[in-house]
Amino acid sequence: MEGEQPPPPAAEEPAAVAPAETTTTTMEEEKPAAADAKPATDADTTLSQSTTPPAAAPSTSTAATTTTTTDNNERHWDQTNKKVVVRNVLKFLRPKEVTKLTTEWLKGKEHLNIKIIKTKKPPKDNWIKVTLEDESMVDPFIQLINTGGEDGKAITNARGGDLFAKRANEDQRGDNNNDNNRKRKGGRDGNDDNDARKRAAAMKVLTADEVRDAITPLWRLPYEEQLKVKTREMIHKCSMKIIKEIKGKFRILEQEARRGQRAKCPKIYEWVGERRAIEMESVVASPRLFEYRNKCEFTCGYRHSKVEKEEVAKVGGEDGDDVMKSVEDGAVTDVAKEEEVAAPEAKEEVAPAGAEEAIQKTAAAGFLAQGWSGGVYLPHCLQNMPDWSCGLADIFNEFLATSSIPPYDSKVHRGIWRTITLRCSLRTREIMVIVVHAPAGGGVGKRDCGTDDYSTVFESEKQRLVDMLTKDAILTPSRDFPEGYKKEEEETSGDGMKVTSIFFQEYVGLSNPPPEHPVQHIYGKTSLEERLGKCTFQISPGAFFQTNTQGAEVLYDIVVNRIKEVTTNPQDTLLVDVCCGTGTIGLTCLKEGVVGKLVGVDISKPAIADAVVNATKNGYTESATTRFVASPAEKVLPDEMKNIPKNCPVVAVVDPARDGLHGVVVRTLRSNERIQRLVYVSCNPTGTLARDAAMLCSPPTKKYPGRPFKPTLSQPVDMFPSTKHCEMVMTFDRMSVEEYEQYHDKE
Repeated sequence: MEGEQPPPPAAEEPAAVAPAETTTTTMEEEKPAAADAKPATDADTTLSQSTTPPAAAPSTSTAATTTTTTDNNERHWDQTNKKVVVRNVLKFLRPKEVTKLTTEWLKGKEHLNIKIIKTKKPPKDNWIKVTLEDESMVDPFIQLINTGGEDGKAITNARGGDLFAKRANEDQRGDNNNDNNRKRKGGRDGNDDNDARKRAAAMKVLTADEVRDAITPLWRLPYEEQLKVKTREMIHKCSMKIIKEIKGKFRILEQEARRGQRAKCPKIYEWVGERRAIEMESVVASPRLFEYRNKCEFTCGYRHSKVEKEEVAKVGGEDGDDVMKSVEDGAVTDVAKEEEVAAPEAKEEVAPAGAEEAIQKTAAAGFLAQGWSGGVYLPHCLQNMPDWSCGLADIFNEFLATSSIPPYDSKVHRGIWRTITLRCSLRTREIMVIVVHAPAGGGVGKRDCGTDDYSTVFESEKQRLVDMLTKDAILTPSRDFPEGYKKEEEETSGDGMKVTSIFFQEYVGLSNPPPEHPVQHIYGKTSLEERLGKCTFQISPGAFFQTNTQGAEVLYDIVVNRIKEVTTNPQDTLLVDVCCGTGTIGLTCLKEGVVGKLVGVDISKPAIADAVVNATKNGYTESATTRFVASPAEKVLPDEMKNIPKNCPVVAVVDPARDGLHGVVVRTLRSNERIQRLVYVSCNPTGTLARDAAMLCSPPTKKYPGRPFKPTLSQPVDMFPSTKHCEMVMTFDRMSVEEYEQYHDKE
């Protein structure tokens, strides 16, 4: 629900092959691979006639043996070596047809003991990628496809064309005789210059302005112009998109009526056809334009910096190999020897031939301005980052640069330090630090040789980090602001603040830990306290809280006013707060006196635990006044609505994450016609809000019954100046019975 840089999307998993009774095909979940090698387009590879994998050739040197062993260890969590690409299948095959096809290949071949656990077939390509249960099955399967047909020929497709199978990772096995080895050896024409250009682009070091362009793309515009850009964005990609979605619903109903699937299609609602069907207000400005964030998340990795080529000396090593050495402060560091004890990435890389500069990598924490492969960039040049966050980043970077434990590498899933989350309240002068790390024994991709096991030094390094964070007050760092930047006056200065709580969170997964993932409390308080409006809130490490405190006050004031307009008897009115988080919206409405009772639902148990505490903190101790439920809304909301007394006025607020509302929640809100007003707070107005609004406002169906809503007011709020992100408060009012009966037969 925040306007932060999203992490790179995870690779899509191939669809699994369903089990077949006539074959030995089985199902088994595949672990994500670090990199999925693309098969070559045409190749004539000599196939082994053995039904077992060929034995590895004897190594000619200790180094070669080590390399081979390391490669095998690296792949123990990766199933690329178990994959086979079968070419020349028909382009257009449904998933069921793919399953049937693979079943036919294995029919009568049970003695080969080949088990397929997964397949992948792109919709318009003529190949299938097959994942087998064990690598020993790869060669027998290849031989089956290439020689298992009539007269020892290849198996054919439905049109009589020969199929051809080869290892999916063959290009990665060093097949230097393969002219089609394009992925590793160059571009489509085999030109190595292509790869050189790609490496040069990957090693580009961004300037401060380029980092700002990537993280805060609107920073060059005057703020008034930023608001105009966001207003146009909300009109074209939110309100107009909603109307388009609703009209699409009407077209579907009309098609169903023509096919006889429904009795009649209602005519399109008059308000949908109006020129400005959804009234979009101008974006409300943020009270603070710079340094407004109260939460910052940094990724641990390597910071790239340019070094003059003359500073990088090449010294001949053993056997004529060049060993890179860096010259800094008069000391020469043997990088090749460092690699034996440090992470493989903790080294200097030389730019392509002819370049006058080299790229030096230093362990650091920051933002991924160029994605995963471009290194991390410090936050000091960004106008939305406060001084305290940059001061803490300096402490972390000093620690990481001197730590014997490397940062986590998401490509190979090795290393330890993953991410750092910082939360702060300038009003209560508290700072919380959450350090996410892989298990001390190594991540998912750890090598069996023990190189990635840091158990013996992890606890001492963890304590060293805690000592560095808590030793002194956070110093005001040197910033790299753009020319003409003027620092705003702060309601409370962050000078002299100290870290008040520290948590460590071990996570072995491949992406990011969920909010309820357990944390280890190491130092100080167990939560952070923040004052917002008339309320005081406790915030746990995994709980959501708006990242712009003063902007949140503006946002919640709008919500309060929208609810106040329809509550004629506030003390008897019940507010249903869906996705309530720590209870900020609901408790603010109670404190402002626009409702008298509150029911909050949220999937996050830590957030609900905070909400219960926050109700007590703000004077609501009676269970009849507030009730909070920790559960997915789609599981409990229908029953919660049934338990509300029928004579109780109800108003609803929803504040979902970027994924929007679950279909069951939409159906529950629509079918409970006591809810005459729904206030939707969206952090994804150009995405899931449009989808949910169309379901709320379209004609009733069996899946979504009840009189529809219609949007009566849309108010965007700028919570993230200098970025493209914007919050939206959209008000939906229930269509009256009289208006509804103009379009629908009386029920």
